[in-house]
Parts: sequence; C-alpha cells; structure tokens
Amino acid sequence: MLKLFSKKKTDPAAELENLLGEYGLPSFSPVIMSALEKVRDDECSNGEIAEIATRDPGLSVRLLGTVNSAAFSIRNSVNSVHQAVSLLGRSQLESILVSMAVRESLPDSDAPGYDVQRFWTTSARRATAAAALADRIDPATRSESFTASLLGDMAIPILSHRKPGDYGPILEQHHLGGENLEQLENQAFGWDHARVASWMCAAWKFPDRLASAIGSHHGTGEEDMVALPAVQLVAHLREVEEGDGTDEIIERAYDVYHLPKDESAELIRVSFEESAAVARLFV
Repeated sequence: MLKLFSKKKTDPAAELENLLGEYGLPSFSPVIMSALEKVRDDECSNGEIAEIATRDPGLSVRLLGTVNSAAFSIRNSVNSVHQAVSLLGRSQLESILVSMAVRESLPDSDAPGYDVQRFWTTSARRATAAAALADRIDPATRSESFTASLLGDMAIPILSHRKPGDYGPILEQHHLGGENLEQLENQAFGWDHARVASWMCAAWKFPDRLASAIGSHHGTGEEDMVALPAVQLVAHLREVEEGDGTDEIIERAYDVYHLPKDESAELIRVSFEESAAVARLFV
C-alpha cells in the first residue's frame, strides 16, 4: 500500500499538510475559539467566558451535559453556563471546551470500518473509565484524563474521511479480525493514529499535558507513562463487547498502581453504565 508520507518528518504542520492535502485540518468554531482565548486570559472574568459560551446553544447544552456527567463528580445539578464556569477551574473548563470543539470539527465518515455511533460510544466508555480510575490513582487529573481519553482516537474520523480507500480497509481489518490497529497502521503507513493525533494537538494548540497524554496513550512500558496515567490504562479498551480489553486494564491497574482488581472491575462497570449519557452528547 502506498506510503502517505515519510516517517522521518517531524514538523506537525508539514505532516498534516502532506497527509490531508487540500482538505486541511478543520478549524474550531469562532465561539469556541473566543471562549478558549478568554479561558487562557488570566485577566478575563468568569462572567465574560460564560457570556461567550452561551452564544452557541449547542455548545451550552453539551457543556452542561458534560459537567453534570459522573465524570466531573458535581454534587448538585448545574443548571446554567454561568454556574458551570464558576464551579470549574480554568484547566477543567479549557479541557471541556477543547472536547466540544473537536467534536464539532470532526467529520462523520462513511468509510469502511468506521461507525460514528460505535466510535463515540467507545470513546465515552474510555473517558468515563479513565475519570473513575484517575480518581483513585491521581484525583487531580480526573477531568483531564476524561478529555484525553475521549479524544485519544480523534484522528480516526479524519483519516477515515480523508483517506477512505487507504485507511478504511485497515480499520475494517482491525474490527473484523481483532488485529492491533497501531501495528496495522505502522505496517501500512509508517505511523499510527496516536501519532497523527499528536500533530492535530499541535495544530489546535492543545494544553501541553493534554497533548502529551493523547499522543502517548498507547504506551505500554513504565518508561512511557505520562502525567495522565489513567489515559494509558483505558487505551486497552476496544470497540467490541466480547474481549473488549477490560481484563487488561484491571491487570495493569493492579500491577502498576496496586489497585485491587475487584475495585477496578467495579469502577469500570459503573463507569460503563454512566458512559451512555456522555456518548449521547457527541453522537
């Protein structure tokens, strides 16, 4: 199969241009871009941020839905964007806005092997499981772990849409045969979707820790562990019901973080039940 670009190149913008061609990487909506700029401005008030976010009704609905999901452990229901902005720290708010922006920017491809419902259902399961496990491993990383796990595979819709003839069969082979997707990608193209996602993070100017977690979420050795360890734990989760990877998550959580297996199993079970509400916000 044709190599889409050389593995030796390292400039993210050049790599994406070579890969995506005239299609390019979609831009975030003006409302979200404005909100993110305000979030990153220490002199901007919470009220100003909320006023911008409420200009987009769809963004407001998804923002409130995400904040009220189990992933963020808000004790009382949040009923307004102003309230959500006041309750969340800037880092958590930025993380949520980034996830909203990415969803708006990703295409819904009809390439073989790609199913939008399956994709976001699995992404939501990873996100809720990562949040639950992070709460036990490193509670301060809960919200970032949620977002990084939700967006870990964000390159797949882009690749499926832009290169259906090349990438679609690889994705279909992964789903039908159960073969490791990263190995199939590297054999065919010299890159995998996590690496492409890291280029997307650079282009979209993601926060450093979030970008690092997304780009390295398939690392398996202890030397690869990053600031958001729960993200790598749930990367084992696959888009299938039988043999979906939960056993690997439980074993690794025990081996590396000494989390009791029965506790991990229960955390994952409950998080999967809660993931359906999150998935509905993104499909």
